[in-house]
Amino acid sequence: MDWILLGIPVGVILLYFGSDWLVKGGKGMALRLGIAPFVIGLTILAFGSSAPEAITSIVSTSNPGIIIGNVIGSNIANIGLAIGLAAIVAPMAAKYSSMKLELAVMMITTLALTVLAFIGYAGFWVGIAFVASLLVFIAVVYRLKKDDKEGQEAYSSEVDEDEPPRGYPVLLFFVVAGLVLLYFGARFFVDGAVELASMLGMSDLLIGLIVVAVGTSLPEICISLIAARRGENDMAVANIVGSNIFNILFVLGIGASLVTVPIVDSVLYFHMPVMIALSLLMIASVRFKSGISRPVGALMIGIYVAYVAIMIAMPSLTL
Repeated sequence: MDWILLGIPVGVILLYFGSDWLVKGGKGMALRLGIAPFVIGLTILAFGSSAPEAITSIVSTSNPGIIIGNVIGSNIANIGLAIGLAAIVAPMAAKYSSMKLELAVMMITTLALTVLAFIGYAGFWVGIAFVASLLVFIAVVYRLKKDDKEGQEAYSSEVDEDEPPRGYPVLLFFVVAGLVLLYFGARFFVDGAVELASMLGMSDLLIGLIVVAVGTSLPEICISLIAARRGENDMAVANIVGSNIFNILFVLGIGASLVTVPIVDSVLYFHMPVMIALSLLMIASVRFKSGISRPVGALMIGIYVAYVAIMIAMPSLTL
């Protein structure tokens, strides 16, 4: 076996701990500033857990097919696996009234990606527009929810009573160290994934949709499972909604600003419909059922398993 393939498991480990440290440091700073947990889930946790995808885009400029595959595959895995598995662990309650704007933005960005699929590529100015749109979104969310009194009580409830609160220098160390681990984790992981693709004769898009997508979605999966087990349902759902928004506007935005990202026909006719269907299923469940039940979670997992099985059975869908 080529030693470079070890980059896949080593990369996954570094991505996991890198995102964990980044989230821990960023969340600690946000909580100290009195920002509401929902906003933390939507921004800090979403950015931290999407950081592996972002770093992967930066280091994948020589294989741009991996970038679009990573974005779409991660968004599908976020709902099909992360939300699905979390709902199986514990049915998730979520207030539609508290996340209407965010769910709407998630669908708008998904539809924007569909338009790009019709065009066939994402270029420099699209990337700049996406990143700028993300900054506007964050500013709007913060302005609307910064005065939520829930945030003032969050820090004391999140910190272990037997452990002294971490100071800003320690939290800053977690952020910086997390970013370093994420960078090297992404480098190792992408190099291993590209080598695997060449050995198996698989396309960059397929590697991005499955191997890279699941690997970089591990933070979202872990965060959602932990949040569901702790009963932090709003934070778990907000993390996925925020991550999907970040993946399109930031991950694809950064990638497209560095290199023209081609979007093949199969993305429009097969992968985007799956992504849209899972997004609508999650929104409908939150809107009409006030959460994600175990049966809905099982349906999400079933859709994801069928999606992967079809790709493996019909490789032409990933060319």
